[in-house]
Amino acid sequence: MALEATTAQHLRRTRSAVTAAYAVQGAGFAVVLTSIPGYEDRLGIGDDVVTLVVLGVCVCAGLGSALSGAVSARRGSRAVVVGGLLLAALGIAGAGAAPTWPPFFVALAAYGVALGSVDAAMNMQGIEVERAYGRSLLASFYAGNAAGGVVGALVVSGAVLVGLSQPLALPAVGLLVAGAAVPLAPRLVASRGPVPDGARSAAAGASAVPGHGVRVAAGTVAVLGLAMVAFPVADSAISSWSAVFLRDVLLTSPAVAPLGYAAYQAALIVSRLTGDRLVERLGRVRVVRVGGALGALGFLAVAAAPAWPVAVLGLAATGLGLGVVAPLAFSAAGDRAREAVAARTDGRAAAPGMVEDVTDRAVARLNVFTYAGAVLGGVLTGVFATADQLRAGFVVLAVLATVSAVLAGRFREHRPAA
Repeated sequence: MALEATTAQHLRRTRSAVTAAYAVQGAGFAVVLTSIPGYEDRLGIGDDVVTLVVLGVCVCAGLGSALSGAVSARRGSRAVVVGGLLLAALGIAGAGAAPTWPPFFVALAAYGVALGSVDAAMNMQGIEVERAYGRSLLASFYAGNAAGGVVGALVVSGAVLVGLSQPLALPAVGLLVAGAAVPLAPRLVASRGPVPDGARSAAAGASAVPGHGVRVAAGTVAVLGLAMVAFPVADSAISSWSAVFLRDVLLTSPAVAPLGYAAYQAALIVSRLTGDRLVERLGRVRVVRVGGALGALGFLAVAAAPAWPVAVLGLAATGLGLGVVAPLAFSAAGDRAREAVAARTDGRAAAPGMVEDVTDRAVARLNVFTYAGAVLGGVLTGVFATADQLRAGFVVLAVLATVSAVLAGRFREHRPAA
């Protein structure tokens, strides 16, 4: 039965389950990242090795994202979310329990594949729920992801405060992630079988090419990816630069230095909590255009900041502006999938599951840009690593945010066939 045909109560349960999946994923990711100092102390590895490991996780995540499209087409995105969270749980536990660096690297590689596959599949789930509701919802799901990240960071902090070692703390977190994944399974959007080529052809009539599925054009996915990539690049760079910039360039105290990142994260959550309502009022294109422009202005304010309050406000503006770009890019990809199916079927009814199949593959391809952006952010972090170069680095980020604003027209809502 289509999700749109379910009862309102079931739909609310599904929405809550999808939100919970985003939150669990965000918590696990935060645990992995905020445990980095512990990895260094426990395994005796340096900052340069850790940087390469993080980039390796992003590369593996890109691979996982690419694979998720094919797996979802066969098993459904629900299976990918649940299976990916279980693999992530193993990766987190393995990273904490590994006695030496080789099994540690293997554990994080597995975690990276899980990270990318779950990210893509969660967006597939979110788009289906959004369609069933008939209004924008993806930004609120991303708010759940950010909130989960806050919880994950607090868990690591609490473990350190009570003296719980990584070989105990991270396997415990892995058990919690696995324990959350299993009960979510029956509440997520139901899995579906593959759409047979014959069904595609029957639905599409003479316009279909037997044996070939409908796809969102590669150029369309690439443009949405370019528009979205400013966010993962900015997120990676701000995580690395904000405290250093306030401390070494603006000469603040150690107590003030973290405030820039805190302001950015708080604004990010606010942006995602309010983003869906703004889309309903202003439309997706206008929200992305204003968001990209606000992000660019925020970065320029940081680059030119004479004192730390200006930089903190600039980072907050960046979070407010760019926080909605990624979720709205996936919403747009879902709309382009519906249009691709409508164009191929020439007004005829599409085969059952056909729209979802095309959407899932488009989302998996688009999600690769998330990790390409994270890798690019890591590269920029290295290029503009010194204090005298950081202002130039924020100017580069402003240019990327401007690209999001310029390409906002590609985020337009679905246009039903006449």
